[in-house]
Amino acid sequence: MRITNRLLAFLLSLALTLGAVLVLIEIVAYAVGAKAIVLNWPGLYRWASGTTWGSGIVRLVGVGLAVIGLLLLAAQLKPRRPHRLRLQPIDPATDAAITRRGLARTLRDAAIEVEGVHDAHVTVGRHLVRVHAEVLDGAAPTGDYLNGAVASAAQHRLDALRLDPAPTLSVRISKEELQ
Repeated sequence: MRITNRLLAFLLSLALTLGAVLVLIEIVAYAVGAKAIVLNWPGLYRWASGTTWGSGIVRLVGVGLAVIGLLLLAAQLKPRRPHRLRLQPIDPATDAAITRRGLARTLRDAAIEVEGVHDAHVTVGRHLVRVHAEVLDGAAPTGDYLNGAVASAAQHRLDALRLDPAPTLSVRISKEELQ
């Protein structure tokens, strides 16, 4: 979400800067006695003088600006995924955390250490950690044994890290064909 917020902020600031430059150009042109250069502001002024607040175009522009403002507000109020997951401190004066990527890597390593697991992919959510282990078809023990072994290894690592709060672990095993 940070990238989206930064992109929206950049586009908004670019539009405001461009508008300010155009206004500045027109002010300087008017001050030196030249005609309108970029914007036909005298015509725009005449149009605005004869248009009421209740006209359709004014309402349409107002609704459009309100929608854009609400979208920007919603983008800022949407909670971000925490980048770091808090660990239970051993000492009250200590603050410790692990990154999502670091947790995914350590759980992947725990899953790969299980005999028969060829590869593993880990997705770390706010309250759920998904481990998807891949085994080679015919080269691994039964699925129930592997599911329990991978779940046990991953849960052991999660317990050792002492996450606060501890996420729920979900394990899935899939078989790949030998090539």
